[in-house]
Amino acid sequence: MIRRLHALLREQRGVATIEFALLTLCFFVVMLLALDFGTYFVQRSQIGSAVSAASLSAFGTRSNIPFTDLPAYVQKAARMPELQVSVRCNDSTTCANSSRSCACLTKTGSFIGASCGASCGSGTSAGSTAGYYLRISATTPYRAMVLPKGMLNGTSITQSVTVRVE
Repeated sequence: MIRRLHALLREQRGVATIEFALLTLCFFVVMLLALDFGTYFVQRSQIGSAVSAASLSAFGTRSNIPFTDLPAYVQKAARMPELQVSVRCNDSTTCANSSRSCACLTKTGSFIGASCGASCGSGTSAGSTAGYYLRISATTPYRAMVLPKGMLNGTSITQSVTVRVE
């Protein structure tokens, strides 16, 4: 019995096959993890590009912005119909093409009400004047294929842009 066990431990046939199988398994696990990270960054880039395109479109038609069409525009541009898109003007959900109220954009991203064209005070960019700001935000949860919950799986991908339209 001991001789047979000793002979089995010395046997070298098939070792390369087993090593190859183990290394191949490790390689595929690493590649799947890299694919998950890559997919996350591609989706984030798609959403960012779609939000930017919507802001450019809104700026191009700033006197008559189709506020209700912007969410669908972002969803189609990102090719993500489940994308949650919000459109806010001067931090209000009510946007208008006439009788717009102006505000100053602070360095922290919040808004301070002000008269249109008035000089903005401290806490804002030097020399800035009050205007009408449009903020487009898009959010979707990321669903990883391999990564466990907490690494990237279940995190939200959020992209937003603020553009002055008046």
